[in-house]
Amino acid sequence: MESSEVVGLARPRRGHFDLGTGYHGDVWLDLDALFLRPARLRPHVEWLAERLREHSPDAVCGPLEGGAFLAYAVADLLGVAFLAGYRSPGQATGYHLPSVPGGIGGWRVAVVDDAVNAGTAVAACLRELRAQGAVPVAVAALLALGEANAMVPARLGVPFYPAGTMPSRAWPAPECPLCADGVPVTPGADDGRSAPPAGR
Repeated sequence: MESSEVVGLARPRRGHFDLGTGYHGDVWLDLDALFLRPARLRPHVEWLAERLREHSPDAVCGPLEGGAFLAYAVADLLGVAFLAGYRSPGQATGYHLPSVPGGIGGWRVAVVDDAVNAGTAVAACLRELRAQGAVPVAVAALLALGEANAMVPARLGVPFYPAGTMPSRAWPAPECPLCADGVPVTPGADDGRSAPPAGR
């Protein structure tokens, strides 16, 4: 899988960004641009599906918005159920799953997102799946930023498969060194469609 191709589709920008998840970072991704031309994503979606197939999932879960589009496509290729993670009202990083007839206890579930940076959305989905008795088996994403490659297996306890990677840094907003140095937040990146901070 050619990492640079999928990175280019997200049109990364460098600067000082409020990622909208309680984190600041030095990279902004246009995640909506990833889904502008679905045919360009097809080989990457197929690659993710093949990585997850070996884990024999019963379902694929993705946080709304971009993660759900991607998870739906992967679930379709695998012929398994699709679970959407909805943002919990009033919570920047909390997600909940709608009820499924009979429940999902014992289901093997993979989590798919468009990008993992600080990882807040992925971590929230994994917590919700475990709370409902499901067994998370893997995480996959189009893009892994910064230390997400190592962080997801180490902190979230599941294998991680990114189609592309790129260097970046993200910090909890109160600990942001760019703020401490007086670097202004880059304008035009406040719509919440940033790469999620690693660890979600």
